[in-house]
Amino acid sequence: MTPRTTLVLPLLVAVGACSAPPAAQRGPSVILVSIDTLRPDHLGCYGYDAPTSPQIDAFCDESVVFEHANAQAPSTLPSHASILTSLLPHHHGASWENKRGLPDEITTLAEVLAGRGYRTAAFTGGGQMDPVFGLAQGFEKYRVVATDDFGVTVRRGLEWLDSLGDESFFLFLHSYQVHHPYDPEPEVLDLFETDYDGPLSDTISVEAIRRINQADKKLPAADVQHIVNTYDAEIREVDSAFGRLLDSLRERDLYDPIMLVFTSDHGEELGEHGFVGWHSHTLFEELLRVPLMIRFPAGAEAGRRVERLVRSIDIAPTVLRAIGSRAPEEFSGIDLAALWSSRQVPPMVSVSRLDRADGARVSAIRDQRFKLIRLFSRRQRLFDLDHDPGENWDTSTSFPHEVGRLLASYESLLESRPTPAKTVVNPNDELRRELEALGYIQ
Repeated sequence: MTPRTTLVLPLLVAVGACSAPPAAQRGPSVILVSIDTLRPDHLGCYGYDAPTSPQIDAFCDESVVFEHANAQAPSTLPSHASILTSLLPHHHGASWENKRGLPDEITTLAEVLAGRGYRTAAFTGGGQMDPVFGLAQGFEKYRVVATDDFGVTVRRGLEWLDSLGDESFFLFLHSYQVHHPYDPEPEVLDLFETDYDGPLSDTISVEAIRRINQADKKLPAADVQHIVNTYDAEIREVDSAFGRLLDSLRERDLYDPIMLVFTSDHGEELGEHGFVGWHSHTLFEELLRVPLMIRFPAGAEAGRRVERLVRSIDIAPTVLRAIGSRAPEEFSGIDLAALWSSRQVPPMVSVSRLDRADGARVSAIRDQRFKLIRLFSRRQRLFDLDHDPGENWDTSTSFPHEVGRLLASYESLLESRPTPAKTVVNPNDELRRELEALGYIQ
């Protein structure tokens, strides 16, 4: 088994001077946890049978759970940029494929909170989360934790919390532990399988996944299940670390008064449309549906489950409203609490985009029932998710009105914000090695 590294590379990012309100006027502290590549349908609280997530499931019971949360991209950089800016990828411009970072003029959630006097810190897995891509805007401390062990990331975050006084804080924790390669501890993998005797190793490397997906023949079902089991075991390891985070917050008397958001940037393909252990290249629901659970301060609304479609761009406005702050006008999302506190919220449309070279604007536009994937040369495919949740049959000729309606919504949303400035990024050799290990560079 490949040993896990625990090297921590520090990077400090300064935040400019701002006029902050006194502590008594600030809202509750906030923790945002994003587990890269985590599918909601592999968590118990979303109906999964395997024992992947006992700690997360208990957290769900104390939270508002969103059944249909939609990411704005099936890849790390543009999706997280949407989470932190409440903007579509079309409007924030952050792109690994185009080597572009988040422009300085874009406002982030961290910048808004820092302006209100919050202490801000992020501990991320690097790669497409490297600060060179601009995601560090607004964080007084932004550290790349060079390990895929979420437990190490949790410890670094807690150490930072212990350095604070009674100040309000925003802590962002990100981990690639569930992202390929899948390399669970043997005793954890044993929770999911004990009798696999096929050709695949218990460590599913990026190279192995690439070979499998490039092969002409279909992978045997037992081998696919083995890959799924290694993925599930990685989730169980994340779950244990998340439980330690919650216990540590309780020990510090921080758990009850804070707001804690748990989500992911995208899912993972596990055989639904021909690929296993991969993402970034399609816009099907196995990649765009993400977990979203929000524990509001003092457990407000605990146990509520929201069936309506919501989006990653709604996270930042929801955080700001919960702490008593108004979201900037440039934010595109809504306060999700309005879904149960008001009857005036119209049905939402979610737009997601592939991270591709300029000109290849391959996007998905969906509402609660229908989903339109807009391909090259103005071709499109429409799926009726109520009757075809697996997205196997194109119904665009049967529902031309829905095609036109979704296209009109798409064009309207794109025209609602200006085109972002192009901020060119040149990754150094060290970052390129990180990205190669994650499968982004061959």
